[in-house]
Amino acid sequence: MKKIAILCGRYLPGYKDGGPVRTLINLVSCFGKEYNFKIITNDRDHGDMVPYPEISYDKPNKVLNADVWYLKPGGFTKRKILELTSDSNLVYVFGPFDDYAYKTMWLKRTGRIKQPVYIASMGSFSQGAFQIKRTKKELFIKMLKILGCFKKIIWSVTSNIEEIDVKRVIGYDAKCVIAEDLPRKVNDITFYKRQEKKGPLKLVFISRICKKKNLTYAIDILMELKCDIQFDIYGHLEDEEYWFECKKKIDRLPSNIKVNYIGIADSENVISIFSQYDVFLFPTLGENFGHVIFESLAGGCIPIISDQTPWNDLDVENCGRVLSLSNMESFSREIESISLLSIEELNVMKCSANQYAKKKYLESVNNSGYKYIFDNMEQI
Repeated sequence: MKKIAILCGRYLPGYKDGGPVRTLINLVSCFGKEYNFKIITNDRDHGDMVPYPEISYDKPNKVLNADVWYLKPGGFTKRKILELTSDSNLVYVFGPFDDYAYKTMWLKRTGRIKQPVYIASMGSFSQGAFQIKRTKKELFIKMLKILGCFKKIIWSVTSNIEEIDVKRVIGYDAKCVIAEDLPRKVNDITFYKRQEKKGPLKLVFISRICKKKNLTYAIDILMELKCDIQFDIYGHLEDEEYWFECKKKIDRLPSNIKVNYIGIADSENVISIFSQYDVFLFPTLGENFGHVIFESLAGGCIPIISDQTPWNDLDVENCGRVLSLSNMESFSREIESISLLSIEELNVMKCSANQYAKKKYLESVNNSGYKYIFDNMEQI
C-alpha cells in the first residue's frame, strides 16, 4: 500500500478552517483503505491557545482512516518534516503560504526530499483571494522564485481555472495536475419544501466571517430588496474587525430584512442546516472548490453565488444562479425573482439542487484526480 504524507495546517478535531479540513476528511474517507495516509498537522485549531484534548505527541493518532501526527507550535522544523516524510512515497502539501509549505519546497529544491512533492494551491492565487495582503504575497512569491523553490514541485489544482491562476502567478511553465476536491457523501435527507406561500424568503450564509467570503457584499445586496427576507448567518468570527463592519451594515438594513447571527455551524450538520432554507447567498471572492456550495445543493438550498468558483453550471442545471460581482443589482434581481416563484416552481429548483449534488458526488469519486496523483507519482 502506497504511503502518502500530507502536511496541513489543521485537521480533526479542528473545524475553524472550513473547506480545507473538509477536503481532507473527504479524501481520507474515500481512499483511506486504498492508501496509507500519514497526516502531519498542528496540535490546535485556528487561533486557539490550547491544544486539542486527549491527543498524543511523537506517535500516530488514529483518526478516521489516517495516522495523524500532531505538532506543537513551532514544530514544523525542517528536521521534523524530513523525519516524518522519510518513509512516504509522496509528499502532499495543503496550501503554499504556510511555514511547512516553503520549508518542504526548500527541502525538495536542495535534494533532501527525494519523493515527488505536490502543493495544493487551495485557491490561493485566484484574483479575489490574491488581492488580500497582495504586496506581502508578491514579495513572498518573488523570494521563493529567486531561491528556485518552485522548480521541483508539482501543483495540485481543482480546475482549469485554478491552473490558469497558478500559472499567472508562479509562471507559465508551472507543472499542474487537476484533482477536483471530493465532496462529502450525500445521504438521502428530507429537505425543507414550501407547503404554502407565506412567510419571508429564508436566506442563509454559512462560511468563515472574513474578507474573502465577502459577507459585507451580501448585506449590501439585501439593502436593495423589497421582499420580506429572513437572513441567518453562521460562521466562525475569524476577523473581528471585519465582523464589526458587517454589523454596522446590518444595522442600516430596512425593516423588511431580518438578520440573525446564529453562531458556528456544526460541520456534521451543515447539510441538515441548509435543508431548512430556500437560498444560500454566497458572493465569495474566490473558492478553489467550495464545499459549502456542494453542501447547499445537497440540502436542497438554492445557491446564489459569485462567478469566482468552479460551480459555473448551476444555471444550466436550474438549481442555482452564478453572477458577476461587478453587477450587484443582478444578485438583488435574482433573489426578488425567486421570492416570486410559485410553491411548485421553488420546490422544483430545490429538488434539482439535491439531485445535482448526488450526481456530482458519484462523478467526483469515480473520476478523481487524486487517484492519478497517488498512482502515478510523477517527478520533475
